[in-house]
Amino acid sequence: MKKFFLLALLFTFYSAHGQLKLAFQVDTTLQKNKSLYEFINNYFKQTTISNASWHPKYKNKTYFNYTNDWIWRRFTPKQISDKFNLEMVELQDVNDTLSYFHLSAQSKPSVVNDSYTNLYKFYLIKVKGKWYLDNCKDYDFKNFSSYPTKNINFFVSPAYQLDVKGMIKASTEIDSLCRILDKPGLRKPIEYYMCAEEDELNKLANIISGRGNPIGYTNSEDGVVAGLNDNPSYKHEFVHTILGSGADCFFLQEGMAMLYGGGNKGQTSYQQGIANLRECYNSGSCNFNNLYALKTDTKFSNILSYSFAAACCKFIIDGYGLDCLYELYYDKSVTTQNFLEKLGQKTGKNREELKASIEKQITAVIN
Repeated sequence: MKKFFLLALLFTFYSAHGQLKLAFQVDTTLQKNKSLYEFINNYFKQTTISNASWHPKYKNKTYFNYTNDWIWRRFTPKQISDKFNLEMVELQDVNDTLSYFHLSAQSKPSVVNDSYTNLYKFYLIKVKGKWYLDNCKDYDFKNFSSYPTKNINFFVSPAYQLDVKGMIKASTEIDSLCRILDKPGLRKPIEYYMCAEEDELNKLANIISGRGNPIGYTNSEDGVVAGLNDNPSYKHEFVHTILGSGADCFFLQEGMAMLYGGGNKGQTSYQQGIANLRECYNSGSCNFNNLYALKTDTKFSNILSYSFAAACCKFIIDGYGLDCLYELYYDKSVTTQNFLEKLGQKTGKNREELKASIEKQITAVIN
């Protein structure tokens, strides 16, 4: 029978010795509770980003925490505890060697200049007598139906019926995209989780609730695609996976995915996106500067931003070739903020010349 452990806010020993708060009364005679709390509390004292505290299966991986809100990739555990008020709000036993906990992270406005709260879920697993952290993916999706194809292993929410013909077709689309992108075939199949509920999508990223309403994302390092989508074909996310990890640059990452995979779960093609962007441009509602600053209505999720990024990529490919695009794409010094500067260094054009060339991509009528 499962045991439930609630952690106390006023547990004197823990309050005095750790930064991780506890939410509820707990039986402090339970040694397991104490051990798990101390393990997590010590984790948030670490001053480096390391997989040492994670399941041994991640030993040789640089990407081991599937949380997709960038907080965990950008900051060390100690920095997270400095920037957020952390509280363990639930700890639950699954069996003798497996538990999970919910972690509330409330931002400190005086530190991060923003006010919000994220709620995460992580597993704790005991391997050879030692506790480790793990992601939700391998535990919370056993009720998903699976169907393997050459290029994609599908995992489908129980709310959907399997579309076998569509899955086989989507697998062949991977081969086509690899040829178009001048990339070799996949070394291993993509794992595509077709989610019916936002809760399912979020939990794949260890999130219970938080900012934003994603409809899909890719863990390119691990070859995992997640989508709030009943369509086996999700070219936008497939492009991310085929290209793999690159520069932390919105214009390159999302531009290529939009250019070759469309947006809005494939419902908006690049051509349609550019037509919408051109209309916005011609009406005066959009201009180069606010698009480059990602100051459209809904920032990153707005199709206009994605279409603008795609126009930037098309300008590079049409004028300088796919190899030039990839040189930028895989240059880790390129960021969203310095994209035009790096593009100028690569092409020899100044900002005004780049602006004119990209605007030409937007305003040209596509036949």
